Amino acid sequence: MTRDFPIVLVGNALSLMVAATKLAKTGAQVAIVNSGKNWGGHFTTVTCKGVAFDAGMVLHEFTSYNAQNGGGDPRTYDAAVRNDAGRFCETVRDYIAGYQPTHDIKAPSMYVDNGVREDILIANALSSLRGLTFAGRVEADLASLVALPASALHASRKHRSEVFKTSDYRSASLANHGSTFHGSLIEPFCRKLLNAPTSDVLALYHRVAWLPLFYPETLLSYLRGAPQALPPTIFSYPVGECVGDLANRLKIEIENSERITIIAERPTGMNVSDDGRVDLRFATQDAVASARTAWANTPGDLLRLLGLEQLAANYQRCSIALAFMRIPTSALKLDFTVLSVVDPEIVTYRVTNQSRCAGVESDFANVVVEFNPDYATAATAHAAQMETTVRIGTDLVALGLVSDATDIEWLDLKQLNNALMLPSGPNRSAFEQELNAMLAAAPTISRLGAASGFFSSSFNDQIVQGLQLAAQWGQT
Repeated sequence: MTRDFPIVLVGNALSLMVAATKLAKTGAQVAIVNSGKNWGGHFTTVTCKGVAFDAGMVLHEFTSYNAQNGGGDPRTYDAAVRNDAGRFCETVRDYIAGYQPTHDIKAPSMYVDNGVREDILIANALSSLRGLTFAGRVEADLASLVALPASALHASRKHRSEVFKTSDYRSASLANHGSTFHGSLIEPFCRKLLNAPTSDVLALYHRVAWLPLFYPETLLSYLRGAPQALPPTIFSYPVGECVGDLANRLKIEIENSERITIIAERPTGMNVSDDGRVDLRFATQDAVASARTAWANTPGDLLRLLGLEQLAANYQRCSIALAFMRIPTSALKLDFTVLSVVDPEIVTYRVTNQSRCAGVESDFANVVVEFNPDYATAATAHAAQMETTVRIGTDLVALGLVSDATDIEWLDLKQLNNALMLPSGPNRSAFEQELNAMLAAAPTISRLGAASGFFSSSFNDQIVQGLQLAAQWGQT
C-alpha cells in the first residue's frame, strides 16, 4: 500500500522545519520523513545534565555586505551564489522575531600575542592591530603590497572574479594581508580549527573557518592612525535562551500541526518516475509517494537510496570536540561572550560564554569550549597523554578565564569525528560531481540544507531556503 501526500520533505534540517511549518499555515498537507530524534541538525540545542547549550559558537548575523543588494522575495534566493543569504538579513531577523526576542551582544574577543584583545578575525576590530608586538612588521608588509599594482586576488574582487573559486586562501591572504599578519594570525587559527593549512581552503570559502579577508589598504590605514571606515560585525543572540530553541519551538509546532504527518523511519529505497513522482519505501511502514518532494540530507544519501552508491563521494573532513561546562560567575576573571584563541600552544580555538550571550545573570555561566581533537593530539608531545578535561582546564587557566581549573563543573564532552567537510578544492569538485549525479537521477526533487549547494547551509541560508520553498509550494 502507498500513501500519497501533496508534499514530502525528507531530512531533519532547519530549512525543512521552516518550510514545513510555513506550508502547513497556508493549508498544505505535508509529510516529513525524519528517522532521527535530532531536529534542526547543528542548529538545535544540546542538553547536558539538564542544561541546554548551543553546539559551540552559534550567533546571529543580521548585517551583511550583501544586504545592500536587497533581499525582498525569498524566491529569488540562489544557493549556488556564495553568501546570497546576505541579501535577506532583515527577512531572517523578522522571521526569528516571531519565535524569540534577540539582542546585540558584547563584541567577541580574541587571545593572541599572549593577551586578550578586541577581535580582528570575526568582529573587524582592526584597532587591535597597533597593540600587537609584530605590528611594525605587518605595516612594512602592507606598505610593500599597496605600492604594487593590485593583485588579481585583491579582496575587492572576491565576488566578481572567478579566480577566487579556484585559488587557495593562503594565496589570497598573503596577497592582501602580507606574510606577518598571515603567519601570526591567519595560519595558526586555521590549523587549530581545521587541523589543515590555509592552502587547503578555497579562497571564496574562507569564512567557513571564520577567517577574514581584508583589503591591504584598510589594514594599513588602521596601523597608520587614519582608519578607513569599516563597520564592525555585530552579532546577536536570543534573550534568555539558546539559538537552538528556535528549532525546539518549530519541532513542537510540527508535532502539534494537524496538517503535518511525521514518518519516523529511515527510507530503504526510492523510485523517481518520469513524471517526477517520488516513491519512498520503508522497512516497517507503507510506502509514501508525492509529486512534490524536497531533500534536506546530503546528495550522497539520496544516491545511495537510489542504489547509486558508486556515485557518492568521499570527502576530506576534520573532527570537532565540544566541552560543555558550568563555571561559577564569581570564578570567571574575564567578561566575554566569545573568545577566539589564536596562539598555537593553546589547543582550544574558541570559548563561548553562552550565559553572557543570552544576557542571563546567574550564579553559574554556561560555557562551551571548542577544539580540534586531532590538532590537540599533534600540537604537543604530551597532549595525547593528558586527560582532555585536564588539558582544557589548563587552557582556561592560561587564557586567564579562571584561576583554578577545579572551579569548572564538567557536564559533558562530545567528540564529533569527521564531522566537518573541509572547504577545499577537491571537496568542491567532489560535491559538484555528486550533486550533478543527484540532479540527473532525480531532477524534480527540490534541495534544502546539505543538498542545496557547497557550504550553502548556514543558519541564514537555511531560514531563507525554507521560506523560499514555502513561497514556491504554498497554497494561496
